[in-house]
Amino acid sequence: SFWPKQLKFTKSLERQLAEAMQPLVYLAVRGWLGWIQFVERSRRAFLNSSLVLVAAGAVHCWAVVYSLFVAVHTRAMRFSGYHQGNSEQLPQSVALTETLAVSSLWVWLIAGFTTAAVRMLDEDADGLPLGSEDLKWGPILRFIRSPFLHSALGHAHSVSCLGLFVSIIFLCATMATMKGGITVCESCLAIVAVGFAFPHMILAGRRLSDAADQALSEVLPEDSFEAAAAEAAAIGPQLCVILSLADAPGHAYWWQNIVYTLSSMAFIAAVVASARSPAKIANIALPPEKGETFVCLGMDATTALSIIMSYPHLNTWFLRIGVVAVIGCAVAAQYSPVREIYLDWLEPIFVIRSDSHKRVPNQQRQLLRMISWSAAIVCAVVALWDIALHPLALASTAAEATR
Repeated sequence: SFWPKQLKFTKSLERQLAEAMQPLVYLAVRGWLGWIQFVERSRRAFLNSSLVLVAAGAVHCWAVVYSLFVAVHTRAMRFSGYHQGNSEQLPQSVALTETLAVSSLWVWLIAGFTTAAVRMLDEDADGLPLGSEDLKWGPILRFIRSPFLHSALGHAHSVSCLGLFVSIIFLCATMATMKGGITVCESCLAIVAVGFAFPHMILAGRRLSDAADQALSEVLPEDSFEAAAAEAAAIGPQLCVILSLADAPGHAYWWQNIVYTLSSMAFIAAVVASARSPAKIANIALPPEKGETFVCLGMDATTALSIIMSYPHLNTWFLRIGVVAVIGCAVAAQYSPVREIYLDWLEPIFVIRSDSHKRVPNQQRQLLRMISWSAAIVCAVVALWDIALHPLALASTAAEATR
């Protein structure tokens, strides 16, 4: 399991297994959404708004936090005797960060489900009026359509994203100060994690403070942080998970360290280039390029395979049934009646796409993005090779964590 049983003594093995599979669920959902976007790329695209980026960023941040927990626990197993059941071997900040991350996720879940419920109730009340009485809004309808409720839900998403960002900072600091010294792979993980979380933190802070939004707008290009957050979310979470698992054996050849370092530097360069020259303005809907779509899908699949290879106890019939279900949903998306059902679920954020001329070209930005994608793919392949080369060490690590 990725989570230490020392922090919650009452966890059952089944609950640990469910939590360990959470990155797989996340990867499956984002892979399915990426495929839907690819199939519908000529007609629809996801809305590029700060609210959507912050709401989705909270989920991405959760995956990054998860990968940092993996790195912290793996370090403890290697150097601190954590596998012997001594909870004192873990820094106190780990338990604090777990509480903060879980609380932030609950805020996001409550805000998300409330938003969905508000939407359904609002749609049910939009029928054609049959009389003058139907034109009067009741107290419930007035409340769900009030600006106060929608503003509160948007702020809740921002607060959850900020909480997860703080969790990332705490975990990076913990990883840097733990016994054993930080490795090159762990350093790269911290760089990617902070590079991913920073633009999301700024977006969340801007939504909470109009003064901060105005101050940043005066000194930075318009829509810069939206573009940076979108670029960081494309491959950042997967790269974090891969780097955390690649370091499980506790060593790496010099050329592996070079690959990991180059991939993290290329990722940061692509995020900065996107911030300096945004490819599209906010509040429009343009699909990602074909190359980006296939890179993201490839990273999703490679990351999932890395998790399964690192933790063989996850390879159960439940997992295999889930894989078949995901593939079945993707194949069903080729058929229009099924696709219409998907579109009805995603309609508020998966809208009619904008014209292609609204995409802003920039050769330098595009070159850096392509280098980042290529470096990430190479990093994933190298990590898979290392995981396959040391299966016994990884399997024993997983076994110790579930004792």
